[in-house]
Amino acid sequence: MQQAKQWIAQDSARIAEVAERLGYDSEASFSRAFKRVMGASPSRYRVTKG
Repeated sequence: MQQAKQWIAQDSARIAEVAERLGYDSEASFSRAFKRVMGASPSRYRVTKG
């Protein structure tokens, strides 16, 4: 999940792409697992640019 957090935060990877890279069947299942382990949803770690 640390790697997933890095991909989301630093590489601006889409959550669906990260889920696929890690072998999850769906974005939803990855998001649930991420939140359980990290304590926050994957979108919480997305860096906004603007």
